[in-house]
Amino acid sequence: MAFHTVLACVMFAGGAGAGSGDAPSSFTNSPATASGRTSSGVTVTVRKTMIGGTRVASAEVLPAAASVPADEYLVPANAKMTAGFMDVYEDFAATPGRWSGVVTLTFTFSRPVRDPHLHVFGTGGVSRAPGNYRDDYWPAIDLIGGTPARPAFSAAAGFPGYRVTADSIEPEAVGPVASTTCGVVYTCGTARVNGTVTAFTIRLRARDVRYGSGGPVPQLWAAFKLTLAEDDSDAPASYGAASHAITDSFLGRSVTADHPDAVSVSPRGVGADEDDAVTGSPARVAVRGRACALTVPVRAGSPAYVTGWIDADHDGRFDADERATAKVAKDATTAQLRWNLPKTLRPGLTWMRLRLAAQETASPTGWADSGEVEDHRIQLVRAERTRKRGTAGAR
Repeated sequence: MAFHTVLACVMFAGGAGAGSGDAPSSFTNSPATASGRTSSGVTVTVRKTMIGGTRVASAEVLPAAASVPADEYLVPANAKMTAGFMDVYEDFAATPGRWSGVVTLTFTFSRPVRDPHLHVFGTGGVSRAPGNYRDDYWPAIDLIGGTPARPAFSAAAGFPGYRVTADSIEPEAVGPVASTTCGVVYTCGTARVNGTVTAFTIRLRARDVRYGSGGPVPQLWAAFKLTLAEDDSDAPASYGAASHAITDSFLGRSVTADHPDAVSVSPRGVGADEDDAVTGSPARVAVRGRACALTVPVRAGSPAYVTGWIDADHDGRFDADERATAKVAKDATTAQLRWNLPKTLRPGLTWMRLRLAAQETASPTGWADSGEVEDHRIQLVRAERTRKRGTAGAR
């Protein structure tokens, strides 16, 4: 499908409201469920279903902590700084030399999210008894379902000693070991859950390797954190930063993830981005009086809003009276933005910011739990001049 940016002059349409979440990530945890929130405002609920006689012996929260050092087995390397949860599962039906089902975990998001990263660390178990008797419990993680369709795993980082396939993370070899670490009994790494999903389900299994008469109780530790792909603004710093969790709706033809190697607790900008909702370098935006309009190409997998700001007075910031917004229906391919710019507007080179999100964004900066942000260098021109040059102008 071809997309074209249409620039014209019409009347003002605006709005209010907000769809961003500027807060650190957080989690709560109980034997039945865990609930988390990303900095962008996306929430996730994890429903735990025990297999057989499994019980949750411990349900802990892993709090967000900016001081946590980078982890060589994770991408982003600083993913451990985000919040997560850790459980200890006991009393599953362990049999030496065989696999046993432990628990299924269903992760459900408040928005469709694209390619979430599942961070696994310290997952595995050892049950010890006096005299060096013990059981090692090697873990496996199966990807068994998803909504609207079952996604697929791919290895993003880590998992030494384990192989990652489209539907599982399993040890390459299982047997007696002198000591345990990441890659030996325990598994550590980041798996990308490929696809745009509102939910996915994993099943944990354990393989029992017994020494002597074994340990006192079957036991498996499991620790998880999640990070989401985000799109970031790229206008000069004076305009402030905006960041969006990438979901099923975006501007233009596509959206690419920014800062894939580091998570942040605050919105951030990038030096340059692959923005495609507006064409031209710079794009020429015609104004008649103080009115102008922009037809923005979109891909709306869910209902959304497109909001735009034009720095009409060239003061290096986006003001409330430089804002326009439009509602976008599911499956829409365009949105029409209409401005009545302030009296202080001046023709010439300036910046425009476009934000698409599930809720209307009142601010040009901050987090949004969905969509995309694009910044464009534009040339504001008077409509009468555009006509004389024979180019697209007012309607």
